[in-house]
Amino acid sequence: MANKYFSLCFILSAYILSLGNSCFIHKYRNFEVHIINRLPRNNSTPLLVHCASKDDDLGNHTLTLNQYFNFQFCDNPFATMFFCHLWWGNKDKAFEVINAELRKRLKTGNRQLAWIAKGDGIYVSNSFPPADPLEKMYDW
Repeated sequence: MANKYFSLCFILSAYILSLGNSCFIHKYRNFEVHIINRLPRNNSTPLLVHCASKDDDLGNHTLTLNQYFNFQFCDNPFATMFFCHLWWGNKDKAFEVINAELRKRLKTGNRQLAWIAKGDGIYVSNSFPPADPLEKMYDW
């Protein structure tokens, strides 16, 4: 009988500890980011994407037309810093995915951002799927 209680306590403890790395018990909420390839249709060069934070490297991703890469993280407005680097042929742009200025400007209460690569630059939307009008943030 004691072994059953010990086993149950062990399993419950392991489960509770696993939640420690999730947004469930933190005061910060989950934030979702999408990187979308909307480059010109006559373009055969894929969009290369690399996103990371100081703690997590999300690897390299190759996106063809209309494909997207997405990720989520626990958002701490005072400490979280994710960046993405996009390459399209000989053009490239690196940028912070979310920062204080974007939070204010885009009113990111829905906890989503979509970054859209187009032929003339990088755009952002505070929804997914992205809703018009898109806001141009960067030239290539």
